[in-house]
This record gives sequence, C-alpha cells and structure tokens, in this order.
Amino acid sequence: MSLERSSSAANLVSKINSNRVENEDILSEQNLVTSTDMAEINNIIIVEDSFDPNSITGILNACKKRILRPYMRFLSLMGLRPLLGDHQDRPIFAILIYGYTIQVILFLLVGYFLQYSSCFRRDRGFGRFPTTFLFTKTELETIYEKTCNDTLAFTFIIPNLLHFIGYIYAMIVFRMSDDDQLLILLERVFLLSSHVSNVQLNQKHIVKTLWFFIIGSFVWMFSSLTVVSYMMAEGGITFKWLEHSDEWIKTSMKMLLVVCTIWHDIIQASVISNYCLEAQLLKSYVHFMREKLLEQNLRCLDWIREVEELKKLLGYLNEKISPPVCIFTLISWTYAISGTIWILERRHPEITDDILYISTSVNILNVILWWVIAVAPFIQAARLTIACDNIQTAGQEVRTRIFVYQDSPVAELNSILLYTSSLKINAKLFNLPINGKYVGIIFAIMVIYFLVLGQNHYAHNWT
Repeated sequence: MSLERSSSAANLVSKINSNRVENEDILSEQNLVTSTDMAEINNIIIVEDSFDPNSITGILNACKKRILRPYMRFLSLMGLRPLLGDHQDRPIFAILIYGYTIQVILFLLVGYFLQYSSCFRRDRGFGRFPTTFLFTKTELETIYEKTCNDTLAFTFIIPNLLHFIGYIYAMIVFRMSDDDQLLILLERVFLLSSHVSNVQLNQKHIVKTLWFFIIGSFVWMFSSLTVVSYMMAEGGITFKWLEHSDEWIKTSMKMLLVVCTIWHDIIQASVISNYCLEAQLLKSYVHFMREKLLEQNLRCLDWIREVEELKKLLGYLNEKISPPVCIFTLISWTYAISGTIWILERRHPEITDDILYISTSVNILNVILWWVIAVAPFIQAARLTIACDNIQTAGQEVRTRIFVYQDSPVAELNSILLYTSSLKINAKLFNLPINGKYVGIIFAIMVIYFLVLGQNHYAHNWT
C-alpha cells in the first residue's frame, strides 16, 4: 500500500513539474484578473480597470490606490524603495535616487553619533534624572561616565550596528529583488476571495485588516515621537565635547537628535509592519485556498499547482523578508527587557511625586512600545503557521464530502489526501518555524520571570 502511495505521489509531482513551464491564465467569473506563471514573468499580475466600485476589480483598485500605493511611497521616503521607481533608469533620476539614499544613510549615522554624545538610550531615555533635580558639573560628568562609557559597546555600538545592518539588508531586499510582494499578494487574495462564499464580506475584512496594520504602525510611530519629544524636553541634555559651545549649536543638535531618533524608529517600524502585512495577506491566501477546495469540485492538479505557488510566496517571506525583521526584533527585545528591568529597579526619592509619576509613565509607555514591536512579528508568524497547519486537514475533509466530489476519481481524492497530509509549510523567524503554542509558552515564562523579579528582588524599589 505504501509503494502504491509513493508511486502515486511521484507521478503527481512529475505532472506538476511538466506543467510548471506552461503559462497559467487565472480568470475570475467576471473575467477581471489575468495572471501568468510567477517564475516566468516576475510575478506580474495585470488587473483591468473597472469603474464599478462594487465589483472585485473596483474594490481592489480602490484598495491599491488608497492604501498600498501611499504606503509604498512612504517606504520610498524612508529610503527602502526607489524614490522614483518609474524613472530610475534615467541618468538624472538615478543620480537623485542614489543621492537621496546616501543622505538617508548619513542621517542614520549622525543619529547614532548624537545618541552616544548625549547619552540617550532607547530603552530608558537619557541616563540621568530630569532637569528638575539639579546637578553640579562634576556630578553630571560622573553620571555620564557611569551610564554611557561603561556600557558603550552593549548600549550604543552593538545595537546601532545591528540597526544599520538591518536597514541595509532591508533596502537591498526591497530594491534589488524588485519587491512587489504586497501588490501580488493583494491581487491573488482578492481573486481567491471571489471563488468562496461571502465574497463581499471577505473583501471588506481584507481591507479592514490592511487598514488596521497600517494605522497601527503609524500610531506606534506617533507614540514614539511623543515619548522621544518628552524625554528631550525633560531630560538634562549635555552633548559630549560640546559643553562650551554656543547655545544655538546646542539647540540645533537637540533638534537634529529628535529627528534622527524618530527616523530610526520609523524605519524599524516600517520594516516590521511590512512583514506583518505580508504575513496577514498570506494567512488570508491560505484560508481562501482551503475554502475553495472544500466548497468547489476542483481538479486535483490545479489546486496542487496553486499550493506550489503558495510555497514560493511563503519561501520569499521566510528567506528574504524575515532576516532584516529578525535583526530589528533582536534590538526591540533588548530594549524591551532592559527597559522593563530598569523600571522595576528605579527609585528617585529626591524628586517630587508629580515629576516622578509623569517621568515613570513616559518610561513605561516607551517600554510598552518596544514590547509591541518586539512581539508583533512572532504573533503574525504564529497565526500564519496555524493557517498553514489547517490546510493539512483539507484532504481529509475532501474525502468526507462525498456530495461535492462525488464525480471525482478516487485516485485524485487519494492524491489530495496524500499531498496535504505531507505538506510542511510554516512561517519562520531566525530560520525556525514559529508555532503559536511555543510563542504562548515563551510569553508565559517571561511574565512569570518579571513577576518574580518584582516580588522578590526589586519590590523594595517601589516602596
């Protein structure tokens, strides 16, 4: 019996490989979307214009125009994508694009230097007390040496180096790979949603989900801007090597520090939000593929070919998009854990209660922001893995739906059962499969860890 299954699976794979060189035209019922094989024409999908806002193409075009295209322009502004994508082959525009990229890189490097020279730490703000508590010059120098120079490598050099490597890696992926994954996924998800029940409800859910992640990323950026601005206003900023400079130089350096720090955070949030968006679209793609198989009588080879295309899209997410996300995630987890421990052990009895309350609230908000951006990719990867696991049971459900597939040959149904049961597709971070139960266990362990720290070792700092 196992030999028969193996031979059947081998014949099925050979059929898929023989048909992969042929161009595939995917036509919806309204003849709206046409696609060819992704490996042949760089994953390009042509969508005809439609003036009906209630049609599939009308909703898709509106979604691309109002959501994705402005988001892509925002990524271009961050230097992750070409600033003038349609004119980058022209010499004049190519010079402008490279010049803007160099300017963004210099902006990042200047921000790293200013953070060190002002002793501005992303996990806790400035390594000093608010300006309300006055210090002498000697005391300020002592505090600076204690909080900055002693932890130079682990506080500034390594995190900033990782941040810069993550940006360069993401820029190479977005530019050199001609990354249009979001547009491709959006078009394919809308096409699949038209072949399952509750078409309009599914499409509205897709649009709302996209808005949720994009608005959520901008809320995170705005919150980070608020936190950094407050820290700059209340913190005792003393730039190293500029103590005796003119006041306008110090003010300019403060303003530049704010802008550069926000720029760092926006770049990090943009790369992570892009990963979350693609993971969400892939999750919807997997869900609609499963529903399409269960609701319609499909040819076995056609559905398996679509699964093979899904593997390519998922492989691109795991191999190209996830590495820079992993680098930024390392930084986020470092800041989140370090900031949490610092808040637990913080105690400033010399400062008034009102100032302490506001300062502590801002620092707690800062740590919460880092926790959010640290766990977001893992949550999305776990949700995508759960959707991929659900598709493995589709073959068993097909075998039980005799009224839908009553005219299908038994050999094809057995092939679907064998193929789905042997599928091993999942989302990966750090080249490891991300499963929901493991994420939950890690989260529970960390909560217990911080509760134990607060109850035993650091509890006296709150009294």
